[in-house]
Amino acid sequence: MRASFPSIYPVISRTNLLIICVLACLALTSTQSVKIKIVAPKAWNDRKALLLTREKGFAAVVHSIRLGFDTTHLMMDSDLLPDLYQFQVSQKKGALTFFFDPGTEIRLDTSNLAKSTVSHSKSNEEWRKYQTLVQSPSDQRLNAYILAEARAKKHNLSDSARYWVSEQAAEREILWDATAGFITNHPRSYVSLYLLKVNWFALKDRGLFEKLDHTLAHHRNYRFLSEKNKALAKSTPSGSRK
Repeated sequence: MRASFPSIYPVISRTNLLIICVLACLALTSTQSVKIKIVAPKAWNDRKALLLTREKGFAAVVHSIRLGFDTTHLMMDSDLLPDLYQFQVSQKKGALTFFFDPGTEIRLDTSNLAKSTVSHSKSNEEWRKYQTLVQSPSDQRLNAYILAEARAKKHNLSDSARYWVSEQAAEREILWDATAGFITNHPRSYVSLYLLKVNWFALKDRGLFEKLDHTLAHHRNYRFLSEKNKALAKSTPSGSRK
């Protein structure tokens, strides 16, 4: 007669097994059909276009689109949108950078894609607001300081060159302060979520992640920042964050 030994493996109840199966199914079906309308001249019908993300340190998300259809349906992971994307058309000048919301409409500028018009995207309106009020003015000042530094170096004016270098550093601080202010004033915005992710190295100690609204929690950028924030909390002494 064989000896009977207790199993070393835990017993999984039918209820727990059902939960595991449901979660597995959800993981396999976490995609959605996303609409995007692209208005282009008929001469561009059947031309290939690319819709993609471009971020250093992150894998690109790329979709190929063939022009000529009134509405294009893209199968995308449900945690990807809204986010910043770039739109390109083969053999055409320029690239359009915009915030992609489901239902976005793009009216292509045939002379330069970068000048194309984007509508039906609340996130893109917020992105344009940030660009107009914060990023573009800062870029203009920074470029002026860089040119002034170059002129000073050309004439061997070392003190002047050092001054303009310090002005560049100060301008970067001003930009980060303004970006932090935008995030604080727009806690429900996916643009704020994106800005905090790409500027995490500069803004991580300002407690901005805690200010983001939990309605953003389904997005992959929120989960990414959540992990970064947890790691920061473990490595930062209590009370040292701004």
